[in-house]
Amino acid sequence: MSCGNPQRFKGAMVRAERYFSALTQEKPLPVRGSPDTPTSVDLTRETLSAIHQEFQKRETVSRKELESMWKSFSLAEDHLQHILSVGCFREELEWMKFFALCCSYIGGTIKNAMAHICYILNSEPGCKLLEASVPYDTFRPLYTYLATMDGEVSEAQIDQALAYLGKKAKSSNGMVKVSDFIDTCKVRLG
Repeated sequence: MSCGNPQRFKGAMVRAERYFSALTQEKPLPVRGSPDTPTSVDLTRETLSAIHQEFQKRETVSRKELESMWKSFSLAEDHLQHILSVGCFREELEWMKFFALCCSYIGGTIKNAMAHICYILNSEPGCKLLEASVPYDTFRPLYTYLATMDGEVSEAQIDQALAYLGKKAKSSNGMVKVSDFIDTCKVRLG
């Protein structure tokens, strides 16, 4: 998987550093429109990972908090509005569902979205993408949500994929690895 434009990645990392430095020092948070930052950038896995660090322990997040965080990373407002619209999110939204839709936005397909989810949620520092893994109990609802939202994945296909990955997880201490579904013809996620 490509990390995209290196300048955007560098810009996102600089903004993330500024944001978290201001947060830890209890200074005003940086916002979009600063003279030394671009007006808006695309959402990347690295930026989403930084945002997830902020909200990961919470079930719900207010739309206002999310908009503020989005703005602090100089992310394109229209992308946020699109994701909120697709998810039919209101004032309070389920963080993990929003997170999953963001991964879908980045990945473009359900399979790639689930790879991003596994990689970002993986607890092993420095793991390679194909080795990234999450508990089956985390994978199942996020995959089901994305497949259902897609509208073109049948319930039978969802059940088949989950049955296959459930068996794989049982032989891997309850974990689903990216390599279990990314380059195999044994399972089709979407």
